[in-house]
Amino acid sequence: MSKKLWSDHTDMRRLTQNFREFLTEKADPGAVDPARFPTELSSVDAEKAAALVKAGDPELDTSRDDDVIPVDQDGSWSASQLKPSQTSMNLGKAAWFALGMLNGTMYGSGGPGGETGAFISSDNYLMDGHHRWIATAMADPSAEIKGFAVDFPGKQLVGILNTVTKGLLGIAKGKPGSGGFEQFHDYEAIVKTLGALAADTQDDGKGGKFSGVAGAKEPGMALQVMQKITGQEGAEAVKAMAQQFLKNLKSVKGAKASAVMPGAPQRSDMPVIDDKLATKGKPAVSNTIAHLEKGTIDVNKPYADARGERSPKKEHYRKRGKPLSRLGQRRKKRK
Repeated sequence: MSKKLWSDHTDMRRLTQNFREFLTEKADPGAVDPARFPTELSSVDAEKAAALVKAGDPELDTSRDDDVIPVDQDGSWSASQLKPSQTSMNLGKAAWFALGMLNGTMYGSGGPGGETGAFISSDNYLMDGHHRWIATAMADPSAEIKGFAVDFPGKQLVGILNTVTKGLLGIAKGKPGSGGFEQFHDYEAIVKTLGALAADTQDDGKGGKFSGVAGAKEPGMALQVMQKITGQEGAEAVKAMAQQFLKNLKSVKGAKASAVMPGAPQRSDMPVIDDKLATKGKPAVSNTIAHLEKGTIDVNKPYADARGERSPKKEHYRKRGKPLSRLGQRRKKRK
């Protein structure tokens, strides 16, 4: 072969190799095995999950970057762009949040929108933070919501985060849920909820009562906010506020049961990435992001072995930078 032909051949081989590496530098959603990453948290085996969340480490997994899932920590969307992965939400809590947003006292934002601290899939499904999202939809659907944009579709992301929940963070159970989307499109239900908030008698679902509004818990604040926003008094302010919330919710395509992610499990079977509930792996959010971005979770083939370890013989040759071929293994045995 001439020098020119050899050079062209070498260049083509390098180009092909670089192209293959480019194609396989991130985890492939279509190659995620649902048996390894169940969509229901209750179906996740804690011991196996603990092995999976570390088995993709480059020290253990032979493939280069096949498990990497990029995360943009500065992700932002309007409330109208996002979609839910759960149907269970507390109307009272959402309305309390929304009134706090309109009052400028909402935790983590002041006004509508703000930080959810939630993972959001590449197809715009929320993994958590549903109450801040739906409250923003009630108060101002155009407001900016921030979260962690994960470059992976929701269906597969749920299973991976469920494995993280049990295997990395030690959280065995999901959060309970109550109420569906129908209540958010029921004018009478919204009026009843806002009336209870105005009277400081709305049940918070935890054995207590909501007082004031989010970020300003003085009794009577809810009614004050409704009167200020609507320009009405008493019961008329409550009705006008309900009408405004209902109008805003109807403009958000994701704020209905039909928009819930197909195949999503019940709220109690969804991932929980929460510092307060984690028994290990803290800080939960930043540690989860690090595992996704570094490819530590064994998402795609080739998988590390079941123990997440290499054999001593392979480990010896890996350190020397010379993988042991099958021929080399046979020769080694004969010696």
